[in-house]
Amino acid sequence: MPSTIIVGFDGRDHASDALALGQLLARTTGDRLLVVCAYPEDPLGHGGAIADIGTSVRHDAEAAIEKARAQAGDGGGVTIEFHAIAGAKPSQVLHDLAEERDAAAIVVGATHHGAAVRLLTGSTPERVLDGSPCPVAVAPTGFAAANADHATSGTLGGSGGSSLQVAVAYDDSPEAVHALDAAAAFARRAGGRLRVVTAVNSAVGLYPPLDPTAYAEIADLARDAARERLDDAVAKLEGLTVDAAVVDGDPANVLLEDSEHDDLLFTGSGGKGPFRRVLLGSVSTTLLREAACPVVIVPRGSGEAAPS
Repeated sequence: MPSTIIVGFDGRDHASDALALGQLLARTTGDRLLVVCAYPEDPLGHGGAIADIGTSVRHDAEAAIEKARAQAGDGGGVTIEFHAIAGAKPSQVLHDLAEERDAAAIVVGATHHGAAVRLLTGSTPERVLDGSPCPVAVAPTGFAAANADHATSGTLGGSGGSSLQVAVAYDDSPEAVHALDAAAAFARRAGGRLRVVTAVNSAVGLYPPLDPTAYAEIADLARDAARERLDDAVAKLEGLTVDAAVVDGDPANVLLEDSEHDDLLFTGSGGKGPFRRVLLGSVSTTLLREAACPVVIVPRGSGEAAPS
């Protein structure tokens, strides 16, 4: 049964990237699309001049939605709704809609600067991530332009006759297990293959005096242990073509390199803090800023936890 994917759209370039990704995801899975420009209902308080500003903010939001309609075209077979919605916090508008629609994902663009003066979709991806009830997919900068030829009619990945590749970062933590489940669910629905990547930085925590043989033995033990955990996790997956890889190196660098060949990269959120709060560590932050493919952050407690 189709679910709903929500796109945060404010009319800027990163919003166009988000809409392009949202359309490709929806067409790949058969889901519906809900495009939302969320704006502050009371941007500066009350009063005559302030009321005029509020009216202008609403008009900006409506103009952004018209831009989204134009970009989406006829939808290419995807059912799309467009709404400009006011709320106390724009990011909360997206969260409330995700709860109401039992959304599969929220899609935003990878903006890393401050919010616009008057109009927001939840500002940065981090704000939308924090407290999201479902996974958040972040489109890399330039995604719309790079996919202009098939954003309104094609599906995600699979170019040149190859099948969709969904990757997931795995380290045996509860958050990684949750992300693996989410990535596997999406890959099944999309008819793609799954790549599970574990990065082992075997040099971390090793200090002299150790001879070269000891370093090599410890590195081998670390890789063997990681491979065993990875094989156990993959053995529980069914109905998928799975490529499981243990790669030696810094996790961020390993995943960035891998993203060059992936269509979608899943990762879990941090393991501390309140339930369902997303705490981005250095690896996740680096992926959001530099990954070559869209990144899906899977919050803890997000239910189905996949664009599925």
